[in-house]
Amino acid sequence: MLKTVEKAIKESASGGENKFKCGHKEILQSMKGLGFIVLSRSVDATIRRRLDQEAAIAGVQIHQFEGNSVELGKLCGMPFRVSVVGLKGASPVTSTLDGK
Repeated sequence: MLKTVEKAIKESASGGENKFKCGHKEILQSMKGLGFIVLSRSVDATIRRRLDQEAAIAGVQIHQFEGNSVELGKLCGMPFRVSVVGLKGASPVTSTLDGK
């Protein structure tokens, strides 16, 4: 399951078609257009609560990334820390489970 989320992040980050948002402020502004959100372990508790609330209202799934913000930034191809990533489209975990 973790590999499918990592694969979806890499594909969206390298796609360049506006399928990818990073940073909690951008995520909160564009919550309705997102398919799912990936959070690193180093997300602040208050930001996490706010994202949980907004995601529940918008019906967006949240996935917990096992690495910290530095590792998530590297996975996204960014030269800086990224604690929150939002991806458009269906969740890879949901589509994997539906395919079984």
